[in-house]
This record gives sequence, structure tokens and C-alpha cells, in this order.
Amino acid sequence: AAWALKTGAYTAVAGDGVMVDTSSSAITITLPASGALGDFVRIMDATGDAATNNITVGRAGHKIQGLAADLIISTARASFGLVYANAAQGWLLMRTNKNKYGDNK
Repeated sequence: AAWALKTGAYTAVAGDGVMVDTSSSAITITLPASGALGDFVRIMDATGDAATNNITVGRAGHKIQGLAADLIISTARASFGLVYANAAQGWLLMRTNKNKYGDNK
């Protein structure tokens, strides 16, 4: 899948890059209902308004970071990926950006 700009609720598929337009309202991006080892989804606050209009990452029955709870993004310009591990841990946050020194931010 490719990057796409979303202005309303959306259910992601494995491999998606989701740019979220939070300029006018909070938006829910739901993770795939079936996860397989190594599946990933990337999510970005494309308009920089997530501090005001949060992005909810819906878990679709899977855990996120080992917890049975949705993930609320309330940081403007947040950009991150989630990769599926297993039923016990579910979707885990991954960092893909590095600073000029090669360290993860």
C-alpha cells in the first residue's frame, strides 16, 4: 500500500502510510483486524493539529504496546509506525527516524 491523506475515519491495511488531516476534527485510524508477524502501518499528523484534534489509533481487538487499549495521539506533527508482533503484545511502536548523529529521536 502507499501513503494516502485521510480526512475522516479510516481502517488501515498492512503496509499503509496514513497521513491524517486533523485540521477540522479528531479522527480515528483503525488498525487491521488481522495482524501477522511483521505487518506494519505508519501514521502521521500531516496538518500538525493532533494536539487540538487528537488521532485515535483503534486497536481492532488487538493489543497496542501489550495493552488492551486504543492509542491516543495528542502531539502535533507526531509521526510513527506500528508493527505487529503477536497476540500477547499486539502492535508495537517503532521508530524509523534518525537525527544527524544516527541516533533515534
